[in-house]
Amino acid sequence: MISKFLLNDKNIKRNTFFWNAFSAMMNSFQTMVLLLLITRTGTDTDSSIFVMAYAIGNLVLNVGKYGVRQYQVTDVQEQCKFRDYLRARYASMVFMFVSIFLYVGYNVMNHSYSATKAIVVVGICMVKAVESFEDVFHGRIQQKGRLDVAGRVLGVRLFIFVLGYGITYIVTKNLIFTTILNLGITVLVAIFLNTIAFQSFRDDGKSAGKGSVKRVLIECLPLCICMCLNMYIANAPKYIIDTIVSDEVQTRFNIVFMPVFVIALLATFIFQPYLKRLGEMWITRDVKKFVKTIINFSLVVLIIDLVITLVGSFIGGPILGMIYGVSLKSYNHYLIVFMLAGGIIALQNLFIMVVTTVRYQKFMIYGYSITALILFLFGKKILTGNGLFALCIFFLAMLTFLTLYCIALIVVAIKRESENR
Repeated sequence: MISKFLLNDKNIKRNTFFWNAFSAMMNSFQTMVLLLLITRTGTDTDSSIFVMAYAIGNLVLNVGKYGVRQYQVTDVQEQCKFRDYLRARYASMVFMFVSIFLYVGYNVMNHSYSATKAIVVVGICMVKAVESFEDVFHGRIQQKGRLDVAGRVLGVRLFIFVLGYGITYIVTKNLIFTTILNLGITVLVAIFLNTIAFQSFRDDGKSAGKGSVKRVLIECLPLCICMCLNMYIANAPKYIIDTIVSDEVQTRFNIVFMPVFVIALLATFIFQPYLKRLGEMWITRDVKKFVKTIINFSLVVLIIDLVITLVGSFIGGPILGMIYGVSLKSYNHYLIVFMLAGGIIALQNLFIMVVTTVRYQKFMIYGYSITALILFLFGKKILTGNGLFALCIFFLAMLTFLTLYCIALIVVAIKRESENR
């Protein structure tokens, strides 16, 4: 029964769209929905702890994923076998666990984190570790043209997690118990669903060669660094205000910050199914179609973002305030900036995929490193010297700079490819 549901191959194209959209929606709204429940039924302290735990979890998630998914899916000639990608994932998971315990340990030692905050952060990071590990299996499934199967597994698992986490917190009002219980449920659900789904997508089990794992780790290192920096940059305002402003201000700020990831993640489902196709266009040197596809996706993302920003500028604040039960009258201008930022981050996610496809990923490090460094060095100074809104404008400006840098890389790659034809 479960196997039939997960591996259903009737109308694959339609199912790919639906289940990819469903999993993207669950991924986009999970933080928003859970923050709503915690804000409505719990305390500002629990809300701020939960949001920060998710921000850190999403950051270390990219250490675990190591940027391999885009590389794996666009490896249309299978120069590396699944076993190589799996072994590389074992290594990246070790890096992820070390990062988690070093970060949390440091904050506990300097008394920035309470025991509750430390446990919840580690627990949410472990939930993200499950997602990181299953991602390599989903990459293989997508590589074989069945993104709908990966979408079903991810969507169902996230739905169960959000439902379980929300119900447990409402009943117990205990953030630690809620996190640990639903971590256990997530592990069991992930093992059950992925074991069933993956049985039809195994390869011959052989490695492509002795240096293949090393090759994956080396080739994807720039992607890993960029994805981590990308997540840091996207969450920079949260990190900057953490421990500086009150829990009440953090809660309201985090509510209006939600559109950044909702827009970015929802937009991702539009072009995720085309990732393999982009790789095929590049391999066959169909540059015209390749460029046209990138432009079309960019325009779709921009139009969606501008429409959401226009509508949200009038009704976004009142609706969010009504939903979360807090007054957001003085936060409407923040909301507009963050809705624009969501569209820019969505474009960056698209351009990361494109840059990976043309195998220019190593050059992204420079742009991401400069942007992250500037935010890290000057963010708190701008916040304390000029206020919260100045920090938001600074954040938007840095995102715009980074997007232009990615566009420049893509233009250079396409120009060189055209000259070599």
